[in-house]
Amino acid sequence: MSAVSDGVISSEIKFEQDHIVHKTTQPTEDLILERNARLRNNEGAIKDLQDNDGETWGRQVASIPLVLWYKAIKDGYQLNHKDSTFANKELFRYLQSPEGQTCLIRGKV
Repeated sequence: MSAVSDGVISSEIKFEQDHIVHKTTQPTEDLILERNARLRNNEGAIKDLQDNDGETWGRQVASIPLVLWYKAIKDGYQLNHKDSTFANKELFRYLQSPEGQTCLIRGKV
């Protein structure tokens, strides 16, 4: 068995029976998803994103743990596509999936 961690992502590789298993974890994944659930239940908790002058420029709708981001790409969501318009559509599609909905900090996209 071999384990490697960069402080954000932990990677464990081991040999089981006749194949190699690679498991990637993020120590903060549960904390991020629990915070998302709390924010979804408190409508007033999330405000519009603002610059220093008070001008609003967007809203945060999700917080995606890095391991789920990589898993989504592995599962076929083209979140890292070079065409940002297409990548945004893929992100919207991912956030509508059951796994993606756990990343939402608002009730829906």
